[in-house]
Amino acid sequence: MLPNPVTTVSQLRRRFTQTLAVGGVVSGLVLSSQVSAQEDNSEECPNLAVYYPVVYFANNPLSAQTPSDAGARERAQWAQLAATLADIQASCLRSSEYYALLGAAQLNSAQLQPASESLERALLLDPNNGAAQIDFASALFASGQLFPALQLNDGLLARTDLPEKLRETLVSRDKEWRRNTRQHALHLDLIGGYDNNLNGAPGSDQITLTLSGEPVLLSLNTDLQMQEGAFANVQLSSRQQKYNANDQRSWTNEVRGRLSKDTTSDLLQFDTRYSLIKPTRRRTVQWEVGASSLFFGGSALYTAAQTRFRYQPNSQRQCAPVYEIASQYQRFHSQKALDARESKATLGASCVAATKSGTVMRYGFDGGYISNKALDSKRPGDDRDGWQVNARVQRSIFGGELTVQASYTKLNDDREYSSILGNGESRWQKTNQVLIQHRTPLRVGNKNALFMINLYHQGQASNIELFELTDTAIELGISIAL
Repeated sequence: MLPNPVTTVSQLRRRFTQTLAVGGVVSGLVLSSQVSAQEDNSEECPNLAVYYPVVYFANNPLSAQTPSDAGARERAQWAQLAATLADIQASCLRSSEYYALLGAAQLNSAQLQPASESLERALLLDPNNGAAQIDFASALFASGQLFPALQLNDGLLARTDLPEKLRETLVSRDKEWRRNTRQHALHLDLIGGYDNNLNGAPGSDQITLTLSGEPVLLSLNTDLQMQEGAFANVQLSSRQQKYNANDQRSWTNEVRGRLSKDTTSDLLQFDTRYSLIKPTRRRTVQWEVGASSLFFGGSALYTAAQTRFRYQPNSQRQCAPVYEIASQYQRFHSQKALDARESKATLGASCVAATKSGTVMRYGFDGGYISNKALDSKRPGDDRDGWQVNARVQRSIFGGELTVQASYTKLNDDREYSSILGNGESRWQKTNQVLIQHRTPLRVGNKNALFMINLYHQGQASNIELFELTDTAIELGISIAL
């Protein structure tokens, strides 16, 4: 989502107030409509010239107890002015000039919400109030409303009555703000851990064959049995994001490698994804395309290309429905008979709830139908289909963020997998996966980082012993923002 930067406008305000005349005319920025409004209200609202910062700060010095720090002292001055102006508010309810001054004082004393309300009222009373426009744009930017702030700043730059020095300041501000429409992040993950099944082998060192109608036990070669041991993961990822007024675009690239004593199970994986998100007041639509390649034991295993469409209506309720469809093309380089096209349709819910400690907990669940179509008639088992359910919870705890994800998948082949396996029956698989992850923010030198603890477990059952497996791994590592 859009960034939420907080920036001070005191320097801009100081430059702006240098253009204020004692009588309250702002070098042409206070147009005749504002002057007329002030004149119409002159019987009630006092002359506001004495409340302009340059005049007010000179005539109302702070007490000796004020902090000597320049920033804190300046905020205290603005807070004192805001309090003084608040005392006369009842007399200036129709003065755009008054609310512009009050909003500026609140904004520069870090009272963002009251400042936004005062400046908005100033513009309702006089849409051409240049001082209020300048500060309201800053308030919008500070509250994370980047594009409304840019739009208002563009309107200011289009004015013909803008003093040149002020124009230079606004142009500089525009360039600074527009840098927030593009972001680039680069992360390096260094992880070590232990896995009891590095090569994803069957849970048993023997499988049962059906030969001439009789069961025959076959011992697997040692290389095909479960290999356990320590491993090291290295991952480098980059993410480029572009924010527009009506959409958000991102391009993510990742390369990940895993090394262990069992070199035949070493992994090298490449992923790239492009995402387009179009949020509106009623809904959020996301479209994503991507590709990935996996090398296993030094050889290319498979390459996949996928696309995904996600639709989520915006809701004020605790949970909002989520609809998603995805499709993937799977190409196996050394076994082309395994090539397939997989589709998935999912219905779920995305939820947000407040905890007793005051933190936010995010959770969700979904269920979907999976169809995997063989692209080669010789693929064992031919087509397969089934369903999958997922659940996830995310919340702040122990000084960091805890994420728990769980899934259950059931798949069935259309035809027999092999006449010598599982008595020639069609294969079925039931897979459950659990991931528990905790991330704690920290600093590495001058870099932001995360300390990570991951626990992963997968269990798979099947009527064919070759596809029964269990895999448990624990990881510790660090993710550094480069």
